[in-house]
Amino acid sequence: MGFYDAFDKEHLIAAHRGWRAIRPENTLSAFEAAVGHCDFIELDIQLSRDGEWIVCHDESLERTTDVEERFPEGLRPRRVIDHTLAQLRRLDAGSWFVKRDPFGTLRSGEIRRREIESLPLQKLPTLREVLDFAREKQIPLNIEIKDMPILGDREVVLRFLETYETTAGLPPILISSFNHHYLYRLHRYRPSLPLAALAEGCHPPRLLPYLQELGVEAYHVAEEIANSVPLDLLRAQGIACGVYTVNDPKRQSDLYRRGFRTLFADDLFFDMLQN
Repeated sequence: MGFYDAFDKEHLIAAHRGWRAIRPENTLSAFEAAVGHCDFIELDIQLSRDGEWIVCHDESLERTTDVEERFPEGLRPRRVIDHTLAQLRRLDAGSWFVKRDPFGTLRSGEIRRREIESLPLQKLPTLREVLDFAREKQIPLNIEIKDMPILGDREVVLRFLETYETTAGLPPILISSFNHHYLYRLHRYRPSLPLAALAEGCHPPRLLPYLQELGVEAYHVAEEIANSVPLDLLRAQGIACGVYTVNDPKRQSDLYRRGFRTLFADDLFFDMLQN
């Protein structure tokens, strides 16, 4: 059974890096906040220096942790893959949110500063921790494997499968990536694994046969190229289409009307559209 087969709704909302408008992105607090306000949670993973899967979007740690304060010496940028799990777990991945207020939700009063400041210390989660969280909450996940060009495609894919396949009782899981070589290998190694190809800037040539060769069940695109997706063609072949990142309710309604199945959003305050 595919990932999208698990949902009986026509329109789905994915929490982009958790509910990142009100909590530090890609932390357990952001995932906890999103439960009950979305259909599934999207998150990003990459490897530490010693081979542990870490939940973090940026290749560098500067934006969303206190790495500059914790490790003032060393080369820059401070990449995830240059640090061990033990080093990464020493970082504060939450206090930056109060300092920067990235979505203006503190200034607007949508959330109170003390709500964030009263949270336990937010660390960079491991994939194992998030899989355990998803199993406990029975919340579906979309796991994006970030491109790691210093490692071979085969090594990345096998390391992912080693971690993913050791967790039983999981809810539906979708694996996505901009690195389509990862997807190609995942499909060859595990044909039943639900996959989604990511795209930005432009679409791959000969899009339908390309996606079929990858073995994906979904195609998720950046909002700026959403209007050029051949929706009828892809949907007729059973490929679900999604758009990231869409926070404007009017644009959300338009994209749903056009036939997109999933929208990825940072802010989940809006009322989810009913089918």
